[in-house]
Amino acid sequence: MHLLASHYQSEFLATPQLIRLDYAKGKDGFEPTLLVKGSTLLLKFMVLGSRLRFHLARVKGRLLYALTAYDDPSKPASLWSVVENEAEVTALRGLASGEPSPIFLFNELALNVAWSTVKASFPSEVNDWISNAKLGKGDCPAIAKEAGDLLERAFDGTTTPDELLSAEIVRIDEWHAVFNHFITSHGSNSPVDLFSRDEGGQQEQLAVWLTDSLHPRGVHHSPQIPKGNGTRELTDILLSHEAGALLIESKALTVFNRDKLPDRTKLAKDVSQHVEKAVRQLRGSIRRLKDGAPVTTRGGSAIDVERSQPAHAVVLIPEFDLIENQENYGLAFIADFMEATGGFIHLLDLAELLRVVQAAEMISRVSENVTPLMALDYCLVKRAEQTRVAGTLCIQVLLRMQE
Repeated sequence: MHLLASHYQSEFLATPQLIRLDYAKGKDGFEPTLLVKGSTLLLKFMVLGSRLRFHLARVKGRLLYALTAYDDPSKPASLWSVVENEAEVTALRGLASGEPSPIFLFNELALNVAWSTVKASFPSEVNDWISNAKLGKGDCPAIAKEAGDLLERAFDGTTTPDELLSAEIVRIDEWHAVFNHFITSHGSNSPVDLFSRDEGGQQEQLAVWLTDSLHPRGVHHSPQIPKGNGTRELTDILLSHEAGALLIESKALTVFNRDKLPDRTKLAKDVSQHVEKAVRQLRGSIRRLKDGAPVTTRGGSAIDVERSQPAHAVVLIPEFDLIENQENYGLAFIADFMEATGGFIHLLDLAELLRVVQAAEMISRVSENVTPLMALDYCLVKRAEQTRVAGTLCIQVLLRMQE
């Protein structure tokens, strides 16, 4: 297990996907260490054996390093950073010399969920690049386009050795799971296990981790409503407060339980079907709330749900990039849902849900009168307004606080 240094912790929470190198202390002393943050879906492909390739490139006077994970044969994922400090330089020297290096994987919540050990064999030219690396804070937005274009050309095989040098990352150890446990405000155990075969349940647990801090005992996993002589699930996760209710319908993708690893085209089709089903379920759930159906926990305790205010309905998916035909979720789709339910519809992945929760916490911290759930409601309303401006649910929103 790896605990991120404070300067990396904030960066990993703020950035959806990235790679960082560190020269960190292991059980046998300091060693080059790869720290990789990605979506849970990408991490699953990595632990299931996707090819990994490491790149060094020179872009606008800075030394860039990148990791490409071939989770899809036609469109692999590339994560990159700019060398900024001596620890990265030392780590690069060790990695380039073929020194065994631990690699730690972090999910959307910046939780370390797996680790292994890797090696790489680089051409000797990289040593001069590393020695001459300019240090200091890198302006990643300024070089993002050029870096992205360069990595795309690396995939096409059209880069020159003066631009980019690459090496295959070879794993010399099996992947090890890192188990994380969160005790919720209800006192229940919420486990996160990247290797769990209950992939839908794991995505729900991540959503619980993200939202539970917003209101003590206000987040309910698998709330129940009456059905015949028993009960059935209202939605996957329910939050309720004086400003309204939030319903989250989580739709994960099965990766571990398939005979063959799917490509992203197949996964995108699966996501489209899941979104359609989730929207139908959320329509029905809001209708039951409006009809006055009593809501209880799985243990049978009554849950007080605000029903007079517009509800927020969230479809939670693994990755935004998997949404095909984004035009299907445009203004007509949004208006139809609002007319049918009186509520707001949102399409979020885990990284975007984290951003919304972080924004709510930031707003609440600077105001004595705004609770985290009130701030969450505000953020979601503002987000809904932006979807109408953009003409689609498929947007990503970043809050910037003015000093």
